[in-house]
Amino acid sequence: MTAAALLFTGCGFQKKSSKVEKKGNVSAGTVVMMVGDAQVRYSEVMAYSYFLKCQYESSFGKELWKYQLGSNETIGDQAKQEIVNMITQLKIISAVAQKQSVGLTADEQDEALRQAEDLVHNASAADKEQYSLTVQEISEIYQENLLAEKMFYVATDDADTNVTDEEAGQAIVEDNRSKAASGSAVKTASGEESSFSKEEIDKKKEQIIQQRQSEMFVKKYNQWLRDKKVDINQSFWNDFNL
Repeated sequence: MTAAALLFTGCGFQKKSSKVEKKGNVSAGTVVMMVGDAQVRYSEVMAYSYFLKCQYESSFGKELWKYQLGSNETIGDQAKQEIVNMITQLKIISAVAQKQSVGLTADEQDEALRQAEDLVHNASAADKEQYSLTVQEISEIYQENLLAEKMFYVATDDADTNVTDEEAGQAIVEDNRSKAASGSAVKTASGEESSFSKEEIDKKKEQIIQQRQSEMFVKKYNQWLRDKKVDINQSFWNDFNL
């Protein structure tokens, strides 16, 4: 998974009534979601499950997903919803990218393929079978993540990147006041940018720009989401466990 994918966690997602029917046993090619015209197969869902397994089980164990959070919800339930959210976001962004003629270069496609080959090569035989891991499937997911990263910067190209030293200095002061109110030990300052180092000012400028870009992207993504119909095989998701 790339850092870009994590940028979209928390973006709006609307569940809509399912028209995807479950017929018989689920196989790798079974369609379990539709995002607009894009089909989401069971094998893709399992690939995301494998990513979560690699990220968390080595530190917290396999029983992590059964941990109760209250109101009859487990960490596994939250993880399932996060998989739905992530797939929905990437499919919608990919559709918008195609519409805007934004694509990956040959080098970017090769990089996605290389990463997929490494992941599948390092996976155990049991995991390859259980999670339906193939180089093609994983490569497509990596490509969608790379495309989402590219679309983030395309969609936020007109974000305001002008941040003065005064703005950055004031933002640091406000941050410090908030930390002081919570009892954290912080550096005090008069509020002028000269009270802080150039490194501190530049770092805060970058944070402000990133915040502006993120807010702009989320706003645009939510507009794209409203134009797409999301159909979920609810019976499958009710029975599916990590």
